Amino acid sequence: MLALNVKNYTPLLAVILAATSFNTSANSDYDFISGGFQLSSFDEYIPTALGKSYDYTTGYYLRGSWNFYNNFFAEARHDSTSKDSLSITQTTAGLGYFHSFNDNFSLYGLVGVDEIDVQFDVNKFVHQADISSSSMNGYIGAKDNALTVELGAKINVLDAWQIEPAIRMADYDEKMYELRLANTIRITKNIGLEANFAHRALGANTFGQVQNIREMNYQVGMRYTF
Repeated sequence: MLALNVKNYTPLLAVILAATSFNTSANSDYDFISGGFQLSSFDEYIPTALGKSYDYTTGYYLRGSWNFYNNFFAEARHDSTSKDSLSITQTTAGLGYFHSFNDNFSLYGLVGVDEIDVQFDVNKFVHQADISSSSMNGYIGAKDNALTVELGAKINVLDAWQIEPAIRMADYDEKMYELRLANTIRITKNIGLEANFAHRALGANTFGQVQNIREMNYQVGMRYTF
């Protein structure tokens, strides 16, 4: 387990956006910002409020990548979904290196930090339970972070369609793995439509009572390439 906090992802995304103009030889596949809607579906019902359980949450995702020097790039990702009193946030930030075999195919590796934050809004919970206690406010939950490594590829299937298969591992108390397939449909030179899919599996001891939970998330959004 790595005792770091990478919650402040927004400044990193701002740096990525501001700094791209300094690298005239950037690879556009690794120079972009994106974001949109996310639906997360779980393989079991999870408690979301007093007396309520659901197998899905909804929210948003953000991603930014900056090819800052030759084949090196920095990347940050953040997704946050919620349902009733429950919110689940995951943030990943790291440095990577890519190798382009040609204009249509590259492989990359990334090493960084991953953080998962699961919270219950006590104010909503108290309201649902009809408890009038001013001392019960704020949030309760669990937060953990770990080293993470990822291997992936970027493949131009067509002139206007790029796919990005990737596998990522995070070294929590129990290992977490993620399989991801990102799709970008280019609308113009700089603007694209994203349709992404990811499967995550979280080990039993990461959050104590949460055991072997599996998630499928679906993302639809827009990408701006520099």
